[in-house]
Amino acid sequence: MKCVKCGHEGAHTDFRYLYNARIDASIAVRQCPKCGAWNSVDELTGEAGVEVVAGGAPWGKSAGVEGLAGDVAQDDTG
Repeated sequence: MKCVKCGHEGAHTDFRYLYNARIDASIAVRQCPKCGAWNSVDELTGEAGVEVVAGGAPWGKSAGVEGLAGDVAQDDTG
């Protein structure tokens, strides 16, 4: 994986795991060991997406990660 801020490269497990960004997708947040930037990471592929920064999202949402994974459509039963 490659840090989107500083370009540091390493295995995604070398980047400190912080939390899952969404419970319904494989997106997690990992911290770069070199610059400390928070990277959104697809845990299935190990690829970094964007830098996650503090945002103005209301409580109940993960600030900075909205739109990184598609929403799951609900069927008529649920």
